[in-house]
Order: sequence, then structure tokens, then C-alpha cells
Amino acid sequence: MGKSKTKQGRERAAKPVPAAVVSASAAQPTAPARASTAEPANPPLPEKPVQDPVRQPPSSAAPKSRWHRLTPDLLKAALAIAVIGIAAFIWYKPPLIRADFPYLSYCYKGVWLTDAALYRPLAMPTRYYIGLPRQLAERYTWFAVDRRLEVAALTEAPRHRFLGRNAIKRSDPLGLDLEFRKLDHSEWQVHFFTDAIVFSNAVLAVRLDTK
Repeated sequence: MGKSKTKQGRERAAKPVPAAVVSASAAQPTAPARASTAEPANPPLPEKPVQDPVRQPPSSAAPKSRWHRLTPDLLKAALAIAVIGIAAFIWYKPPLIRADFPYLSYCYKGVWLTDAALYRPLAMPTRYYIGLPRQLAERYTWFAVDRRLEVAALTEAPRHRFLGRNAIKRSDPLGLDLEFRKLDHSEWQVHFFTDAIVFSNAVLAVRLDTK
């Protein structure tokens, strides 16, 4: 019995496999090989480069308030108003500025001196004020000269102040016109030359020279 079973097993192992089955199995690839060689039905699209999103301003950088936007314009307007106000005040009450030109000299008791002070009011380019160092002949201390009007006048000391300086008012009278006036028993002679202004009487002579 045992020998017959062994004989049958050997016959099955020796039985040849049909050629058609062998060729069919060789022609049909295995599932893993087919999967590796077949192309995909829908190939993947190339990936686009990822761009950085536009950075949004932080929430703290909110739009400026209306007041904050108007502040520069308001400052400019205030500065312009201040400048106009100062200019108007200077025009109305010009301060006296010490000047070295034209050259000032005066003659008293036959001696020519140069210690008098010459002033020019701001915003009045044709006006001069002359302050003598002391009162001479008990009446002469301040003179005013207007080159445009060709007037020399005996005037009072400045009575106004502007930023700590002597000042005058534009509306104030120039003073006592010296031309054809008799003081100290003589008439004043007033001359406006091209390069000099001279006014004199029997006691005092004042000269302004541009040369």
C-alpha cells in the first residue's frame, strides 16, 4: 500500500506541463511588474513655486487720525501768522538799530567829534536818527533825518521799546523841521548832497558822509 502511494506521487511529479500553459504564464506579467511599468492615466501637473503672501501692515499701523494729518499744516499756518504779525508790528513800531554808515560827525564849539550814535529804524531805509552823547546848548540831543523827504528835524528821544531796544512809531511826527528855523539866533542851513547830508547853525553842525 505504501509503495503504491509513493509510485503515484512520482508519476505526478514526472508528468509534463502542457506547453500552452507555460507560454501563457510567461506572457502574462505579474501584478507588481505591471504596476511598475504602466504610465499613470493622469500625470501630476508641475508644482508652482509658492509665493510669499503680501505682508499686511500690523494692526497697530492704523490710518492716521484727521488731527494727526492736519498737525503739520496747522503748524505751518501758525508759523506764517506769527511771522506776518511780527512783520506788521515792526512796520508799525520799528526798533532803532545802531548803524556805522554813513559816517557821522558833528562840530561843537569849533571841534569836530565822532562820538555821536547813528541809528536806522527797521523797515524805513531812508530814515536816520542821531543821538548826541550829551545835551548840547541845553537843547540838542536827538535829530531825525529823512533822505527821501530831504528833511532834517530836531526831535525827542525815542519813547517806545521793542524787544529791549529803542523804537519809534511810524505815525509819530518827525520833529521840528530845521529848514529856515531860527534857533540860537541863527537860521539852520540844510543841504542834501549826492554823497553827504549837512545841517548847521551858529552853534552846531552835523554831517553824514557816504565817502
